[in-house]
Amino acid sequence: MHAFHSLAYLDVEKSGSTYVSQFLRDFLDDDEVVFRKHVEVEDRLPAGRLHVISVRDPLDSYLSLYSYGCQGKGGLFGTMRNAGVENLYDGTADGFDRWLDVVLDPAGAHRLNPGSYGRSGAAPYTGLLSFRVARLSGPRALRWIRRVRSADEFVAAYREHHVVDVVLHNETLTQDLVALVGRDDLAWRPGREAALAALAAQDRLNASSRLDADAGFAVPDDAWDRVAARERLLTEVFGYGAHRTSTRSASQAMSAV
Repeated sequence: MHAFHSLAYLDVEKSGSTYVSQFLRDFLDDDEVVFRKHVEVEDRLPAGRLHVISVRDPLDSYLSLYSYGCQGKGGLFGTMRNAGVENLYDGTADGFDRWLDVVLDPAGAHRLNPGSYGRSGAAPYTGLLSFRVARLSGPRALRWIRRVRSADEFVAAYREHHVVDVVLHNETLTQDLVALVGRDDLAWRPGREAALAALAAQDRLNASSRLDADAGFAVPDDAWDRVAARERLLTEVFGYGAHRTSTRSASQAMSAV
């Protein structure tokens, strides 16, 4: 979580969070209260604060996580290495296919990051990426996550308990940040025009290299269906009903839940 008095950014991993946090730090005209990467919000929320979350197409996220792990980087790579399955990170499409099977299998949740995913008991009902979004979406989210007993219950409980006001989609991150800057309830330094000019001029920070950018890396034909079956929170609530990607043509994004 990256919190200011007027806004709290719920920084889901691999969703553009480094860029968004730096943009807020540079241009939001407010004091920074706390910055703890990928950590849940407080148990008691300050009144009147805007809550912003960033999300990403789930297949795109898995491809990014796999590519990152093939460089020996990331918390997920670390936990899978500790579990003795780092051989899956061989940089090939076949390796990704096998890796995806392991990551999507509820029986392997104990190998994944964060560890609270495996401990929560939610793995039979939701994939890792939807869990990562849900656990940052409101105070004490793990309480309701532990109570769910089906995929339908998981989505319904998220809708009941989340505190998200604004959603930033990785695929249209600049446009969504422009909309955020345009809100009347936020102030920007040295002014709104400067923040908008920076968005127009800057490339996103921390853009990781992707293995599937190589023409020889063929993503399995059934990969999207396998991912979508596990990541229903992202497909049903956040508009990812079909594969979208930040590295190819992207459809128009929603701006809020």
